[in-house]
Amino acid sequence: MENNAKTNATEQAQAAKATAAEKLESFKTQASQHLDAAATQLDELKDKLVAQAKEVGKDIDIDGLQAKATEHFEAAKASTASNLASLQAQAETVFAAAAAKADELSDVAEDKFDDLKAEATVQLEAAQVKLDELKAEAALQIEEAKERAKGIWNQLFGE
Repeated sequence: MENNAKTNATEQAQAAKATAAEKLESFKTQASQHLDAAATQLDELKDKLVAQAKEVGKDIDIDGLQAKATEHFEAAKASTASNLASLQAQAETVFAAAAAKADELSDVAEDKFDDLKAEATVQLEAAQVKLDELKAEAALQIEEAKERAKGIWNQLFGE
């Protein structure tokens, strides 16, 4: 039972840590997918802008527009990457805190289990002492009953 409770507490703490790690990895994957999707959309917008500029006429500075679109695209990409890095750092901080809390709770559970085990041991010893006392009392009463029975036997049938 002792090992089961400790194992159970440890398994629960490990499961919480594993779940948090899985969620962190999932978050990273999703954030990366969103960054890729945003980059793809920005590329498409840049291409559309260039195409529209070409359609409007030859007097528009297409190269200038393309350069500006590329500049805006790169700035948006850098900003998104920076935001993603910040979010990942926050997620890792939260994960580390959750892992530390899980370890702390596991330690508390083990300590509580050890306390309960010690208390149960004391109560078991006290119960054993009480049982021994009751056995001794019962043995004494049995002896007394035997002596009374002998006395009654002797009175009835003589010795």
